[in-house]
Amino acid sequence: MTEIQLKNRGPIAELVLDGPESRNALDADNLRDIAAAVAKVAEAVPNVRVLLIRGEGKVFCSGRDIANVDVETDDAHAFLADIFAPVLQAIRALPIPVIAQVQGAALGLGYGVAAAADIIFAADDAKFGSPFAAIGAMLDSGAHHVFLDRVGYHRTMDLIVTGDFMTGAEAAATGIVSRAVPAVELTDFVESKLEKIVTGPAEAFAMEKGFVQKLADERPNLAEVLAQEAALQESARQTPDYAEGFTAFQERRKPNFD
Repeated sequence: MTEIQLKNRGPIAELVLDGPESRNALDADNLRDIAAAVAKVAEAVPNVRVLLIRGEGKVFCSGRDIANVDVETDDAHAFLADIFAPVLQAIRALPIPVIAQVQGAALGLGYGVAAAADIIFAADDAKFGSPFAAIGAMLDSGAHHVFLDRVGYHRTMDLIVTGDFMTGAEAAATGIVSRAVPAVELTDFVESKLEKIVTGPAEAFAMEKGFVQKLADERPNLAEVLAQEAALQESARQTPDYAEGFTAFQERRKPNFD
């Protein structure tokens, strides 16, 4: 059984999947708890400037907890469309950077939760792919979108049909995750990035997140991107962070984005 914990460390919020014995498998109640935790994080912005999502134990998340699912009465559509999808969208909509720290496997719902983050830092021996062939099910949780976008048709079908996994290092090389580091260094690596992010320009980060998601979702042409970049840069110019950043550069000192 997995419990969902929300911890506050000053400007860092930490959402923990805590169920090592079940490899952090998630059921419907867990997803509702994640949704509630994400809502609390949203309310805490701007005091909270980054969200870390991680799992306890050797695995980030093995996927849906199907131990007690009755195949005859289970409504897979309702589970994914009405319970999981809103969680993924809520994480994406947070106006702060979201980091997923992945060790071990991130499969099914687990990969979906990780992929909802803006940055995925993975152990180099982590596992990504599609375990669904073994249970006669379909890849889900948005993985079709990510895999097709990053590795193309043939590699996606390879992952789906063979059930073979990519390592964290392979996933980083193809863009499935942001970066992979040796497993023993993962926690320290993530902490160092969190410390840097919380001192960054929060308003610019929020605008970048919205803009990059829009580009990824809508794929506008170059002329449209140039026009939107110009408009956003003018919006950024009017923020205190922008003024501080320019002034600090001109005065040859480190900017203070508090």
